[in-house]
Amino acid sequence: MKNEQRLLTLICLIAALGLFAFVAYNFIAAGSVISTDGLFFTVVPIVIALGFLAVPAQEFLTRRLEKRRIARGEEVKPSAAAAKQAARAASTVPAALKLPPALKDVRGRAMPPDVNRMVAEMNRGSGQ
Repeated sequence: MKNEQRLLTLICLIAALGLFAFVAYNFIAAGSVISTDGLFFTVVPIVIALGFLAVPAQEFLTRRLEKRRIARGEEVKPSAAAAKQAARAASTVPAALKLPPALKDVRGRAMPPDVNRMVAEMNRGSGQ
């Protein structure tokens, strides 16, 4: 997962830098920036570049906040949304419908939910 995240971050940074380079080239080569075309070729690439920068910024901000929490001596907790979802799932699902822990494949990745469900159904059928 870390390699995939690093690759995504790298691709987003390269795309954003390319768009900023295009804007800089447009300023140098266009001559007149205050025109409809000049504004379009300035604003649109900048907005798209900021969208590409959102992925690395989110990762950077998450790491920074975790370091602050560790420095304060607080425990690093899962996000509030994840905690709410886990609490809701634990309280609303009857025990008979709960699935066993997620299965892992050879590489240690979680199997898809439908595979987990099918295996659980097969295990329930053989146990009766």
